[in-house]
Amino acid sequence: MRLYRAAFCVALFTLLSACTAPSPPLASANVVDALSGPVDASFARAFEPVEFIFPKDHGPHDDYATEWWYYTGNLTGDDGGEYGYQLTFFRSALTPGQPERPSDLAATQLYMAHFAVTSGPATEHRAFDRFSRGAGGLAGAQGEPLYAVWLEDWRAEQTGPDTYRLTAQSDGPDGLVALDLTLTESRPPLLHGERGLSQKGSEAGNASYYYSLVRLESQGTVTFDGVTIRVSGLSWMDHEFGTSALSGDALGWDWFAASLDNGAMLMFAQVRSASGQPQDIFEGTLSYPDGRQVAILPADFTLTPTGQWSSPTTGIAYPSGWQVSFPAYAIELTIEPLIPDQEMTVAFVYYEGATTIHGTMEGAAVSGRGYVELTGYGNAAGGFQR
Repeated sequence: MRLYRAAFCVALFTLLSACTAPSPPLASANVVDALSGPVDASFARAFEPVEFIFPKDHGPHDDYATEWWYYTGNLTGDDGGEYGYQLTFFRSALTPGQPERPSDLAATQLYMAHFAVTSGPATEHRAFDRFSRGAGGLAGAQGEPLYAVWLEDWRAEQTGPDTYRLTAQSDGPDGLVALDLTLTESRPPLLHGERGLSQKGSEAGNASYYYSLVRLESQGTVTFDGVTIRVSGLSWMDHEFGTSALSGDALGWDWFAASLDNGAMLMFAQVRSASGQPQDIFEGTLSYPDGRQVAILPADFTLTPTGQWSSPTTGIAYPSGWQVSFPAYAIELTIEPLIPDQEMTVAFVYYEGATTIHGTMEGAAVSGRGYVELTGYGNAAGGFQR
């Protein structure tokens, strides 16, 4: 579903064609404007399910207009504190495929990356972004012989059949912020929608290919404001690619990932309209502890905000805390942010934050951790809804 995070790339990458280094001023992403225009017919479209081949399909699909690799994780430090992180790489194509010119600096693909760390003990969140053309080794992705995606020294790379390494660092206002993690697969990929084909609207081809690597066992270090902590926990990786556009009066979305302590995994989302009503477009996925996967349709859950947080930086009001019910699956969950302020004040403003979870599943108590993404709340009529 989060292919629409590529909305934040569309207008921005027009400015980045000259590959300027500084970040643009803060702006609230207008998702509707960015994704409601016509789609270039020369790009490939997602019409039917495909057979994913790994690690090849972890790599880039340059014939599609947009693509992203999205890592989030919930970690516990040796200090007993809880931490969250995000490391995301976005690809946006100017034209399909790779350039025919022989120059190493020629580029048809542009990249943006976001990096953030949340410290529960410090009740602070740090966020950073970078931009580059996919040329000269500055940024890019590959699927074979081993998968990798990078933007300068921010990198996710395969180190073995089921293992990956994430590295990123940046100078924060109070010292170095860094990430160095080893991730190990422990579950088969989640294939969202129809065997990985995720419909984005009623139009033929208005879809993407979308899968997740979940319950990635994670070990390594997090550095926050110059202090390095050994951590362990679970990570979640979303990979999505396609050529699609928002339908109707879509305004933004609320996306959730949940890793429960009984081994169940959940991804679900709702798209909000300008009228304030959810749109019945996107499905989610439930993975049972035994690995069974079932599709979650919009009618299968109700999502009710329980609070609100207003950003002191942007003034945007976001929901903060939720009750979610899946009656057909006997799941009732309460979701709370790890800390209130996890707003991504990068080139485009949105909310991406670690969460804590408790509730019941099939009558048994469960707890867990996860991530939430909130977009479109800075737009007109985009405030506290449903």
